[in-house]
Amino acid sequence: MDHLGAILDRLAHAPQADAARLRRLILDAARRLYFAHGADGVSARKIASAVGVSPTAIYLHFRGIDDLLHALRMEGHGKLAEYLRSVDPKLPALARLAAMGRAYHRFGLENRHYYELMFLIRSADAPRREAVQQELFTLMLLRDAVAAGIAAGEIRDDLDPLIVTSALWAKVHGVTSLAVSGLMTQATIEEQETVLAAVFDAITAWLTPR
Repeated sequence: MDHLGAILDRLAHAPQADAARLRRLILDAARRLYFAHGADGVSARKIASAVGVSPTAIYLHFRGIDDLLHALRMEGHGKLAEYLRSVDPKLPALARLAAMGRAYHRFGLENRHYYELMFLIRSADAPRREAVQQELFTLMLLRDAVAAGIAAGEIRDDLDPLIVTSALWAKVHGVTSLAVSGLMTQATIEEQETVLAAVFDAITAWLTPR
């Protein structure tokens, strides 16, 4: 291990700012490995080699590789939240939901590595309850928009907001996952937009107050 590596290894046991910096270096290395080689390319040995620390230093900051991948998933959810929050909250409710759906689709196409890790690549083990709860915060942004539309009288008030949210997510997520996974390779961006428009037409018909 070189001089820099020895310093970084000592930082693994250092408090506060130094430890936070090393954690960030480990996470940065894991992200590079994942983006370049996929989840199977992320290992403690490779991360340690990239950062210049011993593999045991990684386990002082993360429970294991699954924990590291969860941290990367949360980065992706943070980016997705930015896309969803970029939609003007003053839009009419149904137009706002459609815009959030398109923002979700755009996030998937523009951040394929994150999207795949967040939704298409999961551990064979059941995820920890707290991890699932952390990841669901982006879904709650959509739930809040639905609830606001119901309160404004622009969305049917006989529906449970969370049920509506789950249905909306399932529809847009299905189209986006097909596009990101390459199963819509024959569809241009314009054709994908036509598919999304059909989805939103059906949603509008369903949610418009009777």
